[in-house]
Amino acid sequence: MGVLLLSEVRRIFRSPRFLIFTIGFPVVYFLIFAGLYATGPDAAAALVVLMVNMAAFGAISASISTGGRVATERAVGWNRQLRMTPLPGWSYLVVKAVVAMLVALPALALVFVVAAVKGVDLSALTWLEVFAAAWLGVLPFAAVGLLVGTLATPDSAQAMTTVTMLLFSLLGGIFIPAQILPPLMLTIAQVLPSYWMSDIASQQVFGGGVSPVGVAVLAAWFLVAGALAVWRYRRDSLRV
Repeated sequence: MGVLLLSEVRRIFRSPRFLIFTIGFPVVYFLIFAGLYATGPDAAAALVVLMVNMAAFGAISASISTGGRVATERAVGWNRQLRMTPLPGWSYLVVKAVVAMLVALPALALVFVVAAVKGVDLSALTWLEVFAAAWLGVLPFAAVGLLVGTLATPDSAQAMTTVTMLLFSLLGGIFIPAQILPPLMLTIAQVLPSYWMSDIASQQVFGGGVSPVGVAVLAAWFLVAGALAVWRYRRDSLRV
């Protein structure tokens, strides 16, 4: 499993597309939005919210895209080859989930570094709390990415991962602040993991603590999406 994990991580980080879209874009968006909205007496708070939201966007994109690769590997028979090795059957999905968590780290870290340069001033403990909350919030998206990968075909994988990522980002208050959403849209946002990923991480700065409702929503998405991904993977395995 260690060899498989290392090879997966190396392959992804050697991809220019990964570096540009999942690491570079969130930083560019943060700088653009910071220049537009982080002004006036609330500039410091706006910078924190933008930092968390753009870091979340990068982490969501990275984790879901990683799961989307499963569709291509299913088509070329890579899963079948791995099942012929001594690796346990569950190791493939576990490795993919771990990779999704690992590839989210650079997107989070780089946005946080740029935000610090732009003037976000937090204590070391608060930085750690915000980072940990945002990173743990990636778990449900790793599961969703795996589910998309087990459902999609190679032709539809890119479209499905892009649409999934945009829906979570647009409806979950990542690109559009939840505070300005109409009541119906806010209700929809609050059942999405992206909303709570951003909210819990932001509240580590503003002293709001961790919402039990948010933790429950994140856990529910992780468990349900993960269970469906396992079911789809086992179903594919029975066809061989």
